[in-house]
Amino acid sequence: MNTVRNYSDELKQIMETYKNIYENQTVEWVKQQHEKYSDFPNITANIWDIINKLDDIIDESDPDTDVSQIHHAFQTAESLKKRFLNDDNTLKKVPIKMLFKIREWNNLEPSIKYFYSKSIDKLFPTITDWSWLPLIGLIHDLGKVMTLKEFGELPQWSVVGDTFPVGCPVSSEVVYFDKDYHKNNPDYQNSEYQREFGIYYEKIGFNDMFMSWGHDEYMAKVLEKNIDKHSLPNEAIYMIRYHSFYPWHTPKNGKKRGYHEYANIYDWKMLPLLKMLQLSDLYSKNSDMLNNDELKNKYQKTIEKYFFDKNLIW
Repeated sequence: MNTVRNYSDELKQIMETYKNIYENQTVEWVKQQHEKYSDFPNITANIWDIINKLDDIIDESDPDTDVSQIHHAFQTAESLKKRFLNDDNTLKKVPIKMLFKIREWNNLEPSIKYFYSKSIDKLFPTITDWSWLPLIGLIHDLGKVMTLKEFGELPQWSVVGDTFPVGCPVSSEVVYFDKDYHKNNPDYQNSEYQREFGIYYEKIGFNDMFMSWGHDEYMAKVLEKNIDKHSLPNEAIYMIRYHSFYPWHTPKNGKKRGYHEYANIYDWKMLPLLKMLQLSDLYSKNSDMLNNDELKNKYQKTIEKYFFDKNLIW
């Protein structure tokens, strides 16, 4: 039986990447990157040129695929379309409960189960055209270009891997928590950050927290910076910003999800969208080769539909 997200001790390179993540992702570092990337690299580039750059990137934190990132992007896009969209680009009537594993669902609070006692399309009744959904699968990892020289050449530990809030205690739901790598982080010695909610408060909402810096946040910021050049909904940007926030959207072994104490009702509403992307992202990873040229022609129309100007400021 094939497994996904297998973070066994034999995967030395992946362990080293996560060791560096937990030891180096500090509040100070995250704030520095927010400031830096507010006007850097300030490159104007066609979105297809950035998509093509994915061919030069390998994610050292990912145990599930060794194929190119562009191939994985197309896999995710196609999976989202096949799993969740009807031919007329409406959302299939998928019960929200089906997005969760049994133990994960059972561990939800009764009020959340009631909130989710409907199909996914009923949770977002104002969205009638979901043709943007596969596009999110295609572009969700574009922020990984930060590993390239012209985009800052950041180390892997500040580009890839699972994301999590900084400025508060690390949840036991993060991968490799039992290795205690986070205890070597300078923020671990900061009493303000190690209080019950750190520098935050209960149900603050993830949008008001500092997440570890990586490709999710960078790509979300690019879309926000170019808000006048596209018509993607806020839900799309949210999905990109938190798609690597695995301790929250996909807890280990279906246990109580990490960082749930900070989630507000908006985060709970968005969680099924993250589950949709996670299922299509994680379980589409295989070595079956797609015809990338055919898919580029296919998705060109979708990009033209949602991007008024394909030349974005990065």
